[in-house]
Amino acid sequence: MKKIFAVAALSLVGSLSLGQTTSEAISAFRPTKPVTLVIPYSPGGGTDVIGRLFAKHLSEKWGQSVIVDNRAGANGTIGSNLVAKAAQDGTSLLLVVSSIAINPFVMGKLPYDTQTAFTPITPLAYSVVVLVGSPKLPVNDMRGFASVAKKAPSIHTFASSETATRVQTERIFEAANIKLTHIPYKGASQWLTDVMAGNVDVGLASVTSAQPFLKDGRIKILGIAGESRSELLPTVPTFKEQGISGLEVHSWYGLFAPGGTPTSVVKAIHSDIQKVLAQPEVKARIASLGALPGGDSPEAFNKRFHADIAESGELVRRLGIIPE
Repeated sequence: MKKIFAVAALSLVGSLSLGQTTSEAISAFRPTKPVTLVIPYSPGGGTDVIGRLFAKHLSEKWGQSVIVDNRAGANGTIGSNLVAKAAQDGTSLLLVVSSIAINPFVMGKLPYDTQTAFTPITPLAYSVVVLVGSPKLPVNDMRGFASVAKKAPSIHTFASSETATRVQTERIFEAANIKLTHIPYKGASQWLTDVMAGNVDVGLASVTSAQPFLKDGRIKILGIAGESRSELLPTVPTFKEQGISGLEVHSWYGLFAPGGTPTSVVKAIHSDIQKVLAQPEVKARIASLGALPGGDSPEAFNKRFHADIAESGELVRRLGIIPE
């Protein structure tokens, strides 16, 4: 009887230990109140879709609601400032695109120091962008467009609806050794309409926003950034394939905590992000957006973030772009 009791007791202890281990494996981050995920853009865009996807899964993992708070305005500055001033305990997070690294050089004085106000956690995903062109262009790829633009640089135009996108587009032109006239717009839908009508030559767009217009011939896609072609646009060659190097790195959807957040909290959240990214349904949803999964370590993302800030500043100065 004693032997049976001892075995049962050991079994119970083992079960409790296993339960504790399993619970701890679920998450080392144990928030005691709901977590706010600030997305400093309007609802419905790619950042919002990705943010809500992760909010759902992280809420299940943390046992707390993850509330998505869209705070649009000033190229993401308004929402970013909320997180910059928030408590450093992981309960206020920021999901922002890589233009946050450009803003210090094109937005005038910001209410925070971009270098120190945020703690990089990880990119949730990478955005894949394409250069779209008017169907009236006499060429079908970036190599051909660069050749045409070099012969008549003063007559070719490109569109953008925000300075950060303009800088990204100018980076492509610099790599291709061409110079175009910039035409500013208030919204992406406006310039896409003008590209389709032939009123402006080219503009930079995400894969998903460009794809519907490609099917019926309303636009051309001249090239795609990155190391490899997109599964959604398998016939579109990368810029690299066309002999234009330096455009292999993708833009990112980056997750940040307030500056000064403890390393233990950052690593715990990053570990949970990696587990969410491993789920097939999450991978499939990211792929359906024409994006690539992220998950880089906080150290790697921190290095990338500060390199992007330095590169953006140098490019803005080189191009002579005046802050807004």
